[in-house]
Amino acid sequence: MSDKKTYRASGTTPAKKRVKKKKDNKRTLAICLAAICIVGVVIFAVDRAITGMYNHGTNIPDELKTDSKIDQDVVNILVCGIDWDDGRTAKMTDVIVYATLDVKAKQVSLLQIPRDTFVGEPSRTGKINGVYGGGKEKDPILNVVKTINERFGLTVDHYVTLDMQSFTILIDHLENGLNMYVPCPIILKDGNGNQQTLYSEAGWYQVDGVTAEAILRNRNYPEGDVQRLEVQSAFYASIIKHFKEVGVVVTAQLVPTFAKFITTDMHWTRMVALATEVLNMDFNNMQIIKPSVHGYVADGQAIVAVEEEEWLNIINENFRPYQEPVEDIVTDEIGEITQDYGVTQTTTQTIGAILAGAQ
Repeated sequence: MSDKKTYRASGTTPAKKRVKKKKDNKRTLAICLAAICIVGVVIFAVDRAITGMYNHGTNIPDELKTDSKIDQDVVNILVCGIDWDDGRTAKMTDVIVYATLDVKAKQVSLLQIPRDTFVGEPSRTGKINGVYGGGKEKDPILNVVKTINERFGLTVDHYVTLDMQSFTILIDHLENGLNMYVPCPIILKDGNGNQQTLYSEAGWYQVDGVTAEAILRNRNYPEGDVQRLEVQSAFYASIIKHFKEVGVVVTAQLVPTFAKFITTDMHWTRMVALATEVLNMDFNNMQIIKPSVHGYVADGQAIVAVEEEEWLNIINENFRPYQEPVEDIVTDEIGEITQDYGVTQTTTQTIGAILAGAQ
């Protein structure tokens, strides 16, 4: 009798343990699924929130982009500052920078394209800064993308446009403003010819947003737009230096304020990844190139024409890594020339060299 009872007791106990284990497994699975759902909802909400901060533009057609075989090694981005100034009835791209991020070699090259560069028919004025509002594309930035590609053989993987006035807001949100290197005297001139000396000599200055915007917009230089590009190069060097010093986390805190002035085809995660790549690079691996141009007054307006051989060398050596060289640059006739200002020289400087010279 006792043996039988013992047998039943030992036989029933394991069955109860198995049931409990199954229940525990189900409970654990349910908790994991709930956690995954919560994390998914949070990620979705964060993505929607950040994505909603900036403006989303049209995607670039694949035929204008870098070949997919090398698009993990190199990324080409067109950056344009949009300006409404001077009583204009249409927006213009008064800052045009073509950036090649060579991820494989950990280098970045910036090509400054003068706003008065003559390209002809795509523009209402013949200048490249008028292409944005004068082309046939519904999304005006694609007019610029196509012109850059067709005229200079440069592929464009992404673009970023921003309102020039946004620089005021950006600088004002930096603690104590921006410590900026000004490479030459800055003398402002209004529409009535009145002049104001902003800085009488080169040097480092602590600038606020309004001052930074005035510096970037100023065109009152002995060498015109050529010198304006030099000042803009110094600004780029100063702002990159600042963000590299404060780091990605502090830089990201500016996004909610600054993002609403940005239009791009990139997802925010792509922008963060590329920005991190750049901020982790050495200053001596970041170069800014101001290409040689020939200045004229033609058909009653000031323009600059590309020096074709020089531009081909610059493009092939610095902006088409891992690609076949461009063999030709497409140009239009510039019209009746009434004044010849001569040819400027190509200037290539690294961020490191600009900052070292500033010291």
